[in-house]
Amino acid sequence: MNYMIDFESRDSLLNMKKFEEPFNYKLKIATDVVGETEEKTVDLVETFNYLIGLNVSSYAYHKGLEVIEGINRDEKKILVIWRDKDISNEQLNSFVEKMQIKIRDMEFDLIYVNRDNNLENIRTVDDRWKVRLIDSEFHRLMFEA
Repeated sequence: MNYMIDFESRDSLLNMKKFEEPFNYKLKIATDVVGETEEKTVDLVETFNYLIGLNVSSYAYHKGLEVIEGINRDEKKILVIWRDKDISNEQLNSFVEKMQIKIRDMEFDLIYVNRDNNLENIRTVDDRWKVRLIDSEFHRLMFEA
């Protein structure tokens, strides 16, 4: 599902910088009073699962990391890793190694990770990368027709 939102409001509506703190993302939402807004917490994890059509099979939390596994609409096995701003690339790499997640094998068809990272990456059969940034995929799914 794509959302048709005025081009001028895209950056203010979805602040990509705030994806560094994905577990505390807030939006100003219109109230019943014209012109009034109130700040509400938005569940980015659940919203992203919905946008990629993920049927979640497992969910785990590991010290600043939320890890979700599931199958998408195309029957691809997906791994999604959300991390808070305090989790460095080195900590992410250690976690992936500790959990024995192998990028090159076929355990997962696609892996999504928020924020820039240095995980090993390979091209898939559709000539796209196997490890993808949640931030850019989220934006693409929300705003590109």
